[in-house]
Amino acid sequence: MSTPMADISTRISVLTVGDELLSGEVVDTNMQSIAKSLGEVGFFVSRHLTVGDDIDEIVGAVRALSAESDVLVVTGGLGPTNDDLTNEAVAKAVERPLEFHGHLAANLRAFFESMGRPMPDENLKQAHLPEGAREIPPAGGTAAGFMLEYDGALIAVLPGVPREMQDMLASDVIPEVSSRFAATHARVTRRIMTFGLGESELASLVTDRIGVGPVQYGFLVMGGPVVVKLTATGKTMSEALEIIESEQLEVEKRLGPLMYGVDDEPMEEIVGNLLREKGLTVAVAESLTAGMVGARIANVPGASDYLRGGVIAYANDIKREVLGLPGKLLADGAVQTEVAEAMAASVRKMFLADIGIATSGIAGPGTGGEKKPPGTACVALAYEGGVFSLERRLPGYRQMVRNIATLASLNLLRLHLLGILNPSYQP
Repeated sequence: MSTPMADISTRISVLTVGDELLSGEVVDTNMQSIAKSLGEVGFFVSRHLTVGDDIDEIVGAVRALSAESDVLVVTGGLGPTNDDLTNEAVAKAVERPLEFHGHLAANLRAFFESMGRPMPDENLKQAHLPEGAREIPPAGGTAAGFMLEYDGALIAVLPGVPREMQDMLASDVIPEVSSRFAATHARVTRRIMTFGLGESELASLVTDRIGVGPVQYGFLVMGGPVVVKLTATGKTMSEALEIIESEQLEVEKRLGPLMYGVDDEPMEEIVGNLLREKGLTVAVAESLTAGMVGARIANVPGASDYLRGGVIAYANDIKREVLGLPGKLLADGAVQTEVAEAMAASVRKMFLADIGIATSGIAGPGTGGEKKPPGTACVALAYEGGVFSLERRLPGYRQMVRNIATLASLNLLRLHLLGILNPSYQP
C-alpha cells in the first residue's frame, strides 16, 4: 500500500459499460452515485465515458482512461450472459490472463441453492477474475468486483446494479482511494427536501443567501418535491460540516413546514415515523391515484403498524356501493372536494382507522366532457375532529399529475400529524 500523498489534483475517471445506457433504456445513475460518494470525502471525478457491450471498445477505454488517471472506476458488464464482457476486456486491457477462483464458484452455487434453483453453467464466468486482482466480494448479487493496478492507475471494477455498486464502492473502493491520496479539502452536500412551492418561489425565500456566503445553492425539481441543495467546502470534513449545518439551520427557519426531510428522505418514511410515534393508524380511498398512496405508505418496513387498508374507488358506482357515497353527491361529478371528503370519512370508518385519506381528480388528457380541466386534483383528510381538503390544478402529463397528487396526500397527512393544518392553512 502506498503512502498517502498530498492530492493537488487526483485524477479520477469513471467508465460505465452497457448498450442499455447508450440506447437510453436505462438511466446511468451510477455515475451520479460515484461522483457524490467521492465528493463527500474530498475527491472529484474529472472525466466520465460510457461505452457499449463491445470488447474492443471497453479495452480501448480502459487503456486510455488509465493512462490519464490516478483512479479509474468501471461499472457494468459483470453478469453471466454473453454480452457481459467487462472482466474479459479488463484482463485483455491490462495484459493479464483470467484466473478461475474456486471459492467464487462455490459461493455462486450456494447462492442459487439458497433460492432453490439450479445454477446455470453461464454463471461460472463470474468466477474468473484477472490475474492478481484483489477481489471485492459480491454484495447481494452474483457478481464479484475487483481492484488492480495498471499503468500507474488504480482500477476498480464494480457491478452495474446500483445497490451492489454502491455497497462495494463504500466498503472497498473509497477506503482504498482515501488511503492512497490525501484530499486537500472536504466537500459536503445537503439536500433539503421540500413540497408545496415551485422552484422560483422557493428560491425567493432564500435569495439573500445565494452567492454571498461560503455555501453554494442549487435547486432541483423532482416531479413534485423541489430540492434545495447546499454545498460547503472546508479544509477538513469537520470544518465543512460546521459550515453546512449552520446554513441548514437558517434554511430550515426560512422554509418552515415546506421542508419535510433531508438527503432524499422519502415522504412516506417521514409520515410513517410520525404515525408510529403518535400511535395512529391510516386508511386510504383512492380514485385519481388508484392505489399509489397506499403503495407509497407500504414501501416503509413495518408499515403494518399504522396502515389499516384501502379502497381503489375509480368508478362512481364503486364510490356509491363500496364507500357508500350518495348518488346526489356524485351527480355533479366526482372531482370536487366534497366527494374527496366523503371518501376520506367513509374509508376511515370502514377500516376503523384514526385518519382517512382520499384522492379524486382528472389526470388527463381529457375526453372533452369533463366539468373541470385536466390536472385538477382533490385531496382530503378525515380525522376525529373533522375533515380538511384542498383542490389544486397540477402541471404536467398524466403520470406526473398522479405522482404529485400522491405526494400531496402524504404531505397533507404529514402536516396534520405535525398539528399545522387548520381551516386557514393553505398547503
